[in-house]
Amino acid sequence: MTEKNEQQTVQTTNDGADLVAEVRDFIATRKLLNLATLTEDGLPHASTAPFLAADGKFYLYISELSEHCANLKTNSRASVIFNADEADTKQAFARLRVTFNVEAYSIERGLPQWQKRIDQLREKFGPVMDHLKGLEDFHLFELKPSGGRYVKGFGQAYALEGMEKQVALHLKDGHREKSDAA
Repeated sequence: MTEKNEQQTVQTTNDGADLVAEVRDFIATRKLLNLATLTEDGLPHASTAPFLAADGKFYLYISELSEHCANLKTNSRASVIFNADEADTKQAFARLRVTFNVEAYSIERGLPQWQKRIDQLREKFGPVMDHLKGLEDFHLFELKPSGGRYVKGFGQAYALEGMEKQVALHLKDGHREKSDAA
């Protein structure tokens, strides 16, 4: 989308807080996020990882053996997407989804925040975390979301300003019919 089109299509909605609450509720039903990272050479890499959502951020506990871990260590910029289940989607083009651009930060072992997030991951994923937390090749990343999109269906796309701001902007006028004159 060009800058001109994006400026034309953004209009503030009165229900920003309600939409942000919808997004939070939807994300709370997910166990996995899809992650897009960049390799050292700037090539895109897509992957999936279990995550924790807390305090307006996302947390990943991932192994150095995964390409996305190495990528986040090299380049902290990434993107995440949360999708509705395909089985629950009647129209593939209008699938419910939420995307965010994120900035990744490593949280060092031994810090109180590391232990707090590991405990929360155990609450979400169970005893497997008791084993994983002892593996030295695993690293905890905090993903801080910035701009994002919430797509509920046709004509229901909203720009988001992270997870904490109660702002959702309705994206309009983006679809255009092909003119017969062409």
